[in-house]
Amino acid sequence: MKRKLDAGLLFIRLAPGIVFFAHGAQKLLGWFGGHGLQATVKAMSSHGMPAVVAYLVSFGEFLAGLGLIVGLLTRIAAAGMFIEMLGAVLIVHLKAGFFAEHQGFEYPLTLCLVCLGILLAGPGAYSLDARRRGRFF
Repeated sequence: MKRKLDAGLLFIRLAPGIVFFAHGAQKLLGWFGGHGLQATVKAMSSHGMPAVVAYLVSFGEFLAGLGLIVGLLTRIAAAGMFIEMLGAVLIVHLKAGFFAEHQGFEYPLTLCLVCLGILLAGPGAYSLDARRRGRFF
């Protein structure tokens, strides 16, 4: 049963980890059709966000995504993305309603709650965090 739980935690980490890594790489490096860091800062600033927020979001998504994928500093990564997605829900998407097709908050809320679950449950045995503590497999 423990292996199934740990496998479940791995897959639960991988889903938002891949999403955050890809979006962070778009913002930070211009990968996957993104525009890179300077364009991200300019775009977010034009919507009233301070430049520091754009930098934190770009680096945060990229690094937290990697952390969630490999399970390194997992709770810190999950906490950061929980806070970021809560901000996205409340500041950006709430006014558009629930549904994503109208830029609503359903998807950022899902990511927010998954990150909260990871924060509470931890990374599981299949993670670098567990390996650092000698509990790998």
